[in-house]
Amino acid sequence: MSTIKAISILFAALIFFASCNDSLVGPDDPIGELPRELTQVEKKLIEADRHFSYELFRKTVAYDDEENVFISPLSITMALAMTLNGAEGDTYDQMRETLRLSGMDTDEINEAFESLMKLLTTVDPKVTLKIANSIWYREGLPVKEDFLEKVRTAYNASVEGLDFADPAAVDIINNWVDANTQGLIEEIIDEIPDEIVMYLINALYFKGDWLRQFDTNDTRHADFYLESGETIQVDMMSQEDRFATYFSEEVQLIELPYGDSLFSMTILLPNDRNMLIDRFVEEKVTSQNLANWRSDLSVGRDVILQLPKFELEYEITYNEILKAMGMKVPFDEWEADFSGIADVSPQNLYIDEVKHKTFIRVDEEGTEAAAVTSVGIGITSMPPSVIVDRPFVFIIHERESGTNLFMGKVKNPG
Repeated sequence: MSTIKAISILFAALIFFASCNDSLVGPDDPIGELPRELTQVEKKLIEADRHFSYELFRKTVAYDDEENVFISPLSITMALAMTLNGAEGDTYDQMRETLRLSGMDTDEINEAFESLMKLLTTVDPKVTLKIANSIWYREGLPVKEDFLEKVRTAYNASVEGLDFADPAAVDIINNWVDANTQGLIEEIIDEIPDEIVMYLINALYFKGDWLRQFDTNDTRHADFYLESGETIQVDMMSQEDRFATYFSEEVQLIELPYGDSLFSMTILLPNDRNMLIDRFVEEKVTSQNLANWRSDLSVGRDVILQLPKFELEYEITYNEILKAMGMKVPFDEWEADFSGIADVSPQNLYIDEVKHKTFIRVDEEGTEAAAVTSVGIGITSMPPSVIVDRPFVFIIHERESGTNLFMGKVKNPG
């Protein structure tokens, strides 16, 4: 089932903010509702997330030639937002701009994540959403307490110093990942390189039963048509009900609600059967299009829905994609400024790697998914030393023309 390319468009549908609105979900009004109004900073954060999510998804599909793509923009954003608390200068500006958070300062970003995490993880008692954050640093790194206090408070992050030279450190970090994804993702690192001095990690776990579940007796083997022209057999679930849908010349869209209907999966199919799915993602899957399509959802008649069961794992390193999106300086060994994390002068801290792993299983009962994002902070080697403690030559010259004005040799400067 993991070879099905066209299903990749379904995976972006698990966008946790998308269903927190008044969209139709079926024949009845939404069962659940938000317990409170969103705050202004939450609204800003959600708006930024929408733009970042769709851009990141399009960039990922364009960059990675894997048949199936599944990412969690929320996990990636949160891991980078924690890191943002230690960024300064151009490093800070580029990270905030890339995350589309330019209209917010750090305190507002932290406040929004803190309150939104509490809201999302408790809003629907029939859906399990767990968000966990952690920071692991090399023992001896002079981490600033102000930085740690911010991430502890706003992101409820656990913080621990480890002996990174001890192989057991890898197991400790991976055990945390395994526990906080309910075993769906067992590890995020296989070793700790010498240059790594810190990991900032987000783990996200989602489990939701469909509001209207599929009957296992209706699941049949069915044809699935690949872009190559090949036909394969899949386990196709089926049901008929009044789902919220939108149909146009561009797209077929259907909403599958979970639990109390506050969370939903949006399924998108290009209406043109000959349109390649990568092209559809690049041209059509935008924040504005989704907003427009969802605003015109209707539930006027029964819909026959057939959806393949599927399960897959995905992994990607986001360095090059984030650089292409404008985050270049944070990855530069000497230009990056993470002095808000620790003062290690004359060495320097930089982002060495942003790694992302996901898992999803969709069946008749619902969806189980997990994501982990790790931001590895590296430290530069000691800068090259030039200690003039023996006889030397010096030249005074004009740089542009190369004209030498003075030249000398010093055996004894005393």
